Amino acid sequence: MADVSKLRIAARATSPTATRPGHPVSDTVTPAGQVLRVLRRVGPATRGELSRQTGFSLSAVNRVVGELLGRSLLRDRPELTVGGVVGRPQIPLDLNTDAFFAVGVHIDDYGIRCVAGDLRGRVLDFLEFDVPATAGAAVPVVGSALHRFRLAFPARCALWVGVAGDGRADRRAVRGLAFRWDDVPDAAWSAAIPVPVTVAPYVGAMADAERWALELSGRPSPSSYLYLHVDEPFGAAWIVDGRIPVPRRGAGTIGHLATGSDVPCPCGRVGCLEVTVADRTLLDAAVRDGVLGSDTAPRGVGDLYKAAEGGSRAAAALLDSRFDTIGRAVAVMRDIVNPDVVAVGGRGLVTYPPGRRIIARSYAQASALPALPLTFSSFGDRIGDAGALGASLSAVYTDPVGALRRRASGRRAARLSYDPPIDRFCG
Repeated sequence: MADVSKLRIAARATSPTATRPGHPVSDTVTPAGQVLRVLRRVGPATRGELSRQTGFSLSAVNRVVGELLGRSLLRDRPELTVGGVVGRPQIPLDLNTDAFFAVGVHIDDYGIRCVAGDLRGRVLDFLEFDVPATAGAAVPVVGSALHRFRLAFPARCALWVGVAGDGRADRRAVRGLAFRWDDVPDAAWSAAIPVPVTVAPYVGAMADAERWALELSGRPSPSSYLYLHVDEPFGAAWIVDGRIPVPRRGAGTIGHLATGSDVPCPCGRVGCLEVTVADRTLLDAAVRDGVLGSDTAPRGVGDLYKAAEGGSRAAAALLDSRFDTIGRAVAVMRDIVNPDVVAVGGRGLVTYPPGRRIIARSYAQASALPALPLTFSSFGDRIGDAGALGASLSAVYTDPVGALRRRASGRRAARLSYDPPIDRFCG
């Protein structure tokens, strides 16, 4: 059998931050969590297959499966039973993707996007809202989205809410939202959202989603994984043995890496990475050089992408310079931590396809270590959705039984905020 201790190390979560007091979220995966993770990775499996995958005895698997079936997290799949075998055939088990929904919340400069997803993290529906002025004002908006999803999916129970962006590690050099979720009182969360909430670092949530996608593709999980979000907000997350190491003083930032440019940064220095490659910087340069008219700039960097696609060499040169700078910054980060995998994601890589080629070339030329090809995001411009849903499901895939108990506790505390006869926050 497999070494169970190694399995546990490989399956550790990314230590999300819980907003509710008195309910700590462990980052050590329970046996029930390991069973859910196996089924998410391999699909329907028998009890015997789960025993082989987890290293647990068959009797231990039976105990775990019995509890998960009783809590509607799993379901039997008798139609997948293989016939013609000696002895009593085993009925495969699978995740119950019809009983619950989770909500992921992704907030950036363009708006609030709330996504409902099933237990596998597949998107069921989404809602978009304007960005409020403060984090406190955003909490009722999230609560309203949860309520509307509940009405849209009356046969499902609301499970958890995950917010991608903790307001501390996501400090931005330009156009930054001043959201600080830790300033929101616990009572405000409970009053607006009658299920537990996890607030995870923005880039860390996306990094964990990419790592999950890597495992679901059948590739082994790397022991060291570096993810860089090369869009606003810029950031990097380094995952080691399934966890993101975070110092006591909080996560660091790549936004102030020196690039050698002459662009002033609000921090007081010149040439910091984030201001050098920021949308605002590119738009100002495009207007200054006559690439875009002054009336075009306020509409966003998308106009610069369109100009480049339309044949403007000046627009393409600005974008190429941006991605060249990013590629060299990625090489610096890779050379510092020397991970097994380097992944890169961001909206611009989808909107402007040549950016991938330029980043990959500059990265390869600037790195001093042996060649290690870049991996580009498998989620495209929906990486924020994946990260937010990952944050909402992290507690479930870590300690499913504890997550459901905590959900029930949160429901009792806030039930009067909703109409009891149609309450479907708990099954």
